[in-house]
Amino acid sequence: MLNTGGAWLSEMVGDMVEEVLHLSPVEFIEQNRYLPNSVSALPGPFSFSLTPFMREIVNNADQRVDVQEINVMKGVQISYTTMLECALFYYAAFIKTAPCMMISADRELVKERVENCILPMLEHSGFADIIQSSDTGNGRKTGKTSNHLQWQGGGFLIPGGANNANKMRMWSIQLMLKDEVDAWPDLVGKDGDPDKLTDARCDTFNRTKKIYRGGTPLVKGTSKIHKRFLEGDQREYHVPCKHCGKLQSLRWSRTDKETGEVSGFVWGYGSDGLLDTDTVRYLCMYCGGAHYEYDKPVMFAAESGAKWVAHSAPKRRGVRSYKLPAFYSPYGFRPWSQCVQEYLDAFDPATRTVTDYGRYQVFYNNVLAEPFEISGDKIRFSAVSAHRRSVYRCGEIPNGYAAQYSGSKIHFLTCQVDVQKRDLAVAVMGWTDGARPYIIDYQRMNAGEDCGDINDPVWQKLRTLIEETTFTADDGIIYNVAMTLVDAGYCNDTVTQFCSDYGSGVYPILGRDRPAKNASIKEFSQFKTQTGTTGYKVVVDHYKDRMAVSLRRDWREESGDIQPEHHLNAPTDLSDKSMRELIVESRKKKIDPNGSVSYPWYRPGNVDNELFDLLGYGFACVDILAWGICVEHFEMEQVTWPEFWTFAANPENDGIFGRAR
Repeated sequence: MLNTGGAWLSEMVGDMVEEVLHLSPVEFIEQNRYLPNSVSALPGPFSFSLTPFMREIVNNADQRVDVQEINVMKGVQISYTTMLECALFYYAAFIKTAPCMMISADRELVKERVENCILPMLEHSGFADIIQSSDTGNGRKTGKTSNHLQWQGGGFLIPGGANNANKMRMWSIQLMLKDEVDAWPDLVGKDGDPDKLTDARCDTFNRTKKIYRGGTPLVKGTSKIHKRFLEGDQREYHVPCKHCGKLQSLRWSRTDKETGEVSGFVWGYGSDGLLDTDTVRYLCMYCGGAHYEYDKPVMFAAESGAKWVAHSAPKRRGVRSYKLPAFYSPYGFRPWSQCVQEYLDAFDPATRTVTDYGRYQVFYNNVLAEPFEISGDKIRFSAVSAHRRSVYRCGEIPNGYAAQYSGSKIHFLTCQVDVQKRDLAVAVMGWTDGARPYIIDYQRMNAGEDCGDINDPVWQKLRTLIEETTFTADDGIIYNVAMTLVDAGYCNDTVTQFCSDYGSGVYPILGRDRPAKNASIKEFSQFKTQTGTTGYKVVVDHYKDRMAVSLRRDWREESGDIQPEHHLNAPTDLSDKSMRELIVESRKKKIDPNGSVSYPWYRPGNVDNELFDLLGYGFACVDILAWGICVEHFEMEQVTWPEFWTFAANPENDGIFGRAR
């Protein structure tokens, strides 16, 4: 017996290898992962050569790397989702035993990712057979349900949503993958912060846990990923200059304090005044050498010396943090020229002014990977008072002044109506190139009894203004109102009935909330009223953002410059009381029942703010007019503003815009 046992033991020892095979995540992934057509524009064996900055981030998943928390503050199209899939692929197909969880703002999004990305990844990489139930004795169980994915070795994946984080207490997780944490609610019921709740799921594993947390930062002061980035060692990817060889992180713009020389991204314009995409280049901060889009592969490659550099000591042991702006997007994905165009859509470099507040925030978040600081302070009266022009009074149209300072004569008039119980607040505005508004008339039409009654004489007063009133400019052009928008928030049935008397040109509008962060912003949308006519829903805060920029902006006639786009002009005799209606609102923090934070515009008490609302409706009116002409009439894919303003200026179109010469 002893000899037999000794022989068996000797044989077992002889079969033992001298070392256990270990592959790093990057090694295993490059040897095994395959990208199918269904998930990639570049199908084939996976390689980090396209995204070399991902190597270190993914390798943090290795148990030999003493890092427990990896925070990635990112722009768009940086392949963060691919990083998460790589980490999961390594744990499912190589580690095999680890419990994993993937969390996004919406559980359905994660379930779709499992179905459309993760399962095809395993199948096309030759690992489809590892999906199996932990209950191996039951042949009817496949290891895949709507609530989990199990694989050979005992490991599994739980997909979850941040709004259900309080329902995950039963799970102990070793690999935690979190996506778009800034879109998560601040609180989940009475249970607290879902980010902390999901962190707690990893406490059992202590030093072997791996928590990946990533997202695009939103608002400064409340951004979850920015806070987590600051808790880590704040790494930036440094790339070499192809001219002088010195390493540097890519920045949008730098100015040398001693020499005044500017480095970063620069560009030129074509003869049409539009961005010349071929001229977009990055200038080295040391030698000023230019780099173009096609230089990305060499710049980003580790073989060229590119590497991650930490810029701070972490606040806790085992925490690394990374920043990846969108201009690190791989060659062939989001080009630098697209980043520049998004900047120019929101900011005027010539005047150093923001032209679209909402787009400027999107640029900060999506391109720079920086949280945006909300300008919530009230607009000063001195700022709005400076928008009054001494050259015209209420009821007048100063085309000579507009042509000199606003880029064109006034092309058309719009009318906006805010409906109250006792009166209608009515503004008539003229519009030049660049949607520069001129307040032509502002009045309160008092009701006999109640504006909610369609038979009240106040509605006939409004009808007379829309149908019969004309305004004559200083050059003799006579204007009627081209389009009218009436707020239907107070007495919807009455407003709808009034507007339905017109075949076109007079529409009810309803304000709506700004869409969620991941939704595309549509400034307005059509709806059908109960009478079957057309109305519009308007994202009011979007236009108020635009107006706030215009109202704060300093512009003076003596400069001789053309006014910035959207710049407001008011008659010299518009009262202080009316002008103050432009300054009463400010941004306030709001937390909804799901814990999501937003910063809507807020009116304190019952202070009059009608002119502020009406100015926003005016901008919406211009957008609706332009959309109708460019998209509906000319069947363009989108509004092309230069063509719209050219169309509006053409005397042949006087009838469309309510003009007579």
